[in-house]
This record gives sequence, C-alpha cells and structure tokens, in this order.
Amino acid sequence: MATVTTPVIADILDLERYPLDRLDSPKGRLLLDSCRAALRFEGACQLPGLVKQDAVQRLVAEALDKQDQAFRTDNTHNVYFEGIDESLPSGDPATLLQHSSKKAVAWDLIEKDSPLRIAYEWEGLTNFIGQAMEMDSLHKYADPLGACSLMIFEEGDELGWHFDRSPFAVTLMLQPSTAGGEYQYFHRLRTPGDENKAGVAARLRGSEAGRIKLSSEPGTLSMFRGQYSMHRVTPVQGQQTRINAVLAYSEKPDDKMNSLTQQLFYGRTA
Repeated sequence: MATVTTPVIADILDLERYPLDRLDSPKGRLLLDSCRAALRFEGACQLPGLVKQDAVQRLVAEALDKQDQAFRTDNTHNVYFEGIDESLPSGDPATLLQHSSKKAVAWDLIEKDSPLRIAYEWEGLTNFIGQAMEMDSLHKYADPLGACSLMIFEEGDELGWHFDRSPFAVTLMLQPSTAGGEYQYFHRLRTPGDENKAGVAARLRGSEAGRIKLSSEPGTLSMFRGQYSMHRVTPVQGQQTRINAVLAYSEKPDDKMNSLTQQLFYGRTA
C-alpha cells in the first residue's frame, strides 16, 4: 500500500513563483506592490497557481470524502443580511430577496495532514495577506468550526447578491463547476457615506454596468474587499461540484464566532 506523506509548505504553495517566504526580496516587494495596487484599483487580487496541482487534487478529494459530514444551508436573505423592514417602499434593495445554498465542511473536520491545514497554519501566509491588505495586524481566526472551511456547491447551489459584513475575504478555488458558479461583483457599489440604493437596486434587477468576473482557475488564492462591493456566485450547473476554501482572519487576536453564528453556518456549536 502506498504511503501518503505529510506535505511541507513548499509542496503545497508555489514559492518560486510567489515568494511569500521572501517578501523582503526584490521579487517579494514586487508581489506585494502588485497585490496592493489590484486591491486599491478594483477591490480584488488573485494569485493563480499559488497552490500546486497535487495539493489541489488532494483537497478536492478531501472535500468530496467529507461531504456527508458537511452542513447544508439553504435560505433567502437581502443584500445586507438584515431583517426585512415591511415599511420600506417597494423597490428598495433591502426588500429584494436573494437565495444562497451550499455545504460547509468545518475546520475541525479538516485532516491534520491536509494541505489546507498546513497552508492556513503557516505564519508566512498570514503575514503575506496582512501586508498585501495593508493591515497593521492580522491573525488567524480562532474559531474551532469557522477558521478555515471547505465549501461545496452542488447543482443549483449559489450565493445570492450581498455585501460582506467583514472588510475582506480570502478564498481558494479548488474545483470550478461544469458551468455557472461564476464569482461576479460590482466594485465599490456603495461607500461609507453613500448607500447608493438606486445603483444597488438597478444591479439587483439585472443591470450589468460595471460588473467584474473573477477567474475560477484551480489553485487560485483570491483576496477580496466585499464590504462595499456587492457580489455573488451564480447558480452551479452540471454534475461537477464547485469547491473552494474560505480562510478566515481577523485584526483581533483570538477572534471567533458566537454560538448563534456557528449554529447558522455549521449546524452545531463548539
């Protein structure tokens, strides 16, 4: 029987192409400069091929192996993830319901030798993301369920249009769906001083003005500022599941979900 060995970080991440371990080098500084420029310009930065294909294949296999233990969510919401105010006028974006459904494999189900666990726990990745995001401090999430999760989208699953409550998100694409499953967004559709309700409502009703689509190449790490950029994952089509990982971070040490949020996303508390 073949023995599966525990990979080291250089087996998982392409550190020759992306020198996350040498950010003070000329190439490392160029990498940071390019990421910062992309995030400033259109709110997103992608690193195609950061995760090597052998590691990607292991993670796809792990996700499929764990899907019976995953928790399925299927619900409706508005773009703000807030309760519907019945007094709002018809056409207000807060009254326009969206649909989201997916399966989530919680952090405590990820194997100890999983490439995802090794990469997430590597301080070099946390340090890189913090510097690319130009944050004074960044810490891995301390939540036993939501620190880093595998997300599985089956046929018909999607994420409806929404704004994130957190200032940024970090995801890793592992397997695109046969069709559909596109990550689409409108950069800075609102601002801290202007909710731009007319613009939000127009996009919810089908306007494509300014819409951006992110690549779904396996092995791509994406950093995205979604608090002011409305975004979605379009409905998955075909039999091949869409699989990605969500890596959670916080500016505060030891940050975690409350029990209600754990129950909502993972169907249990820990």
